[in-house]
Amino acid sequence: MNGDDRRTVAVASFAHGLVHTYELTIPLLIPLWMSTFSADAATIGVVVTVGYGLFGVGALPSGILADRYDTRTLIAASAVGMGAGFGLLAFAPNLLVLTVGLLLWGGAASIYHPTGLSLLSRTVSERGRGLAVHGVAGNLGTAMGPLAVSVLLADLYWRYVAALLVVPGVLIGALTLVVHTDPTGREEVEREDGFRTDLSMASFLSSSKRLFERGFYVIFLLVVLEGLFYRGVLTFLPDVFETAAGSGAVFSGLLRDLSGYLYSGLLLVGVVGQYVGGWLVDRTDPVRGLILVFLCLAGVSTAFATIAADGSWSLVPLSVLLGVFLFGEQPLMQATVADHSSSDTRGLSYGYTYAGVFGIGALGATLAGYVLTRASVASLFAVLATVAVAAAVVSAYLRGRHDGSANTSVSLFNN
Repeated sequence: MNGDDRRTVAVASFAHGLVHTYELTIPLLIPLWMSTFSADAATIGVVVTVGYGLFGVGALPSGILADRYDTRTLIAASAVGMGAGFGLLAFAPNLLVLTVGLLLWGGAASIYHPTGLSLLSRTVSERGRGLAVHGVAGNLGTAMGPLAVSVLLADLYWRYVAALLVVPGVLIGALTLVVHTDPTGREEVEREDGFRTDLSMASFLSSSKRLFERGFYVIFLLVVLEGLFYRGVLTFLPDVFETAAGSGAVFSGLLRDLSGYLYSGLLLVGVVGQYVGGWLVDRTDPVRGLILVFLCLAGVSTAFATIAADGSWSLVPLSVLLGVFLFGEQPLMQATVADHSSSDTRGLSYGYTYAGVFGIGALGATLAGYVLTRASVASLFAVLATVAVAAAVVSAYLRGRHDGSANTSVSLFNN
């Protein structure tokens, strides 16, 4: 990568890590909010769902903006907006203001993924490597950010911690605007006069039609399955370790004490997965990689279903494999989205992608909770294995459809 590419990747990576730091910090604050505002879990659950819901659903309109406005400006607005949301949380006198703060955070956070990924896919020459570094930064934010917040909460009142979290948002927003990057890079985006400011419903429907005419409906189904698996497995994984510790595992007390660290370790191992996934993007067809990774996730889930009830220490290496495959899939998916969308609908394509992953895919948490309540840990992982197999089948269909289209084109050309 040249200097402009490195600066672009650095700016996007810092912002990506910040998004997931904020996202995974919210659960740490929930018990403290319940105490401060004398609210029960059901009430706080509704309040938090509002913010998380906007985080997912807001990705679609954000994708539209990413195709029409300067992506660096949008990333800066996202970072500063997230910080402002936490600033409002720090001074919230009641649940209403707390809800507004979470809405501000969710709306600002929803801007990032379609905008940042659109920037990287359009401008970075070594796209796979750039996506891998970007994914690693997200994993570091996911694992290390909440860990740092936990340390701060041990000594500081939660309002002070929330106020401190305003600082990185403002700093990264300013850095994004100051650092010079190449606005065109690997792709020259073709737009008609006035296209940047056309935000009408007709323009949205026209862009969506162009996108889905390229077969994006298959991609959308794929990212929904990805989201269902992602939320389904991560939301209750700490509880899985706790259950294993209480099921007769050797040194079960130690396993119970380490369950939180095992969860954080799985997220950190995802760094390796992101790098491997990015490496594969530059060396093979991303869809072929998706088929392999989803089949591996199905195998790991089946193994979890087999041994989870026995509380085996085999859960530890299985968790390592889960982290590698779960996060290694992401650069492959992001590259697949880019390959099946034109440059002028790239932001919109990522908007649909993250609306599917974080919006509809959020139902994976509901599915997991229902299965754990009605059945068992083994049943949950059996269901997740089924979801992974379905994703592998859809990936295979996508690859076959793409190969068929390519062969048809060659045949027509030869005739």
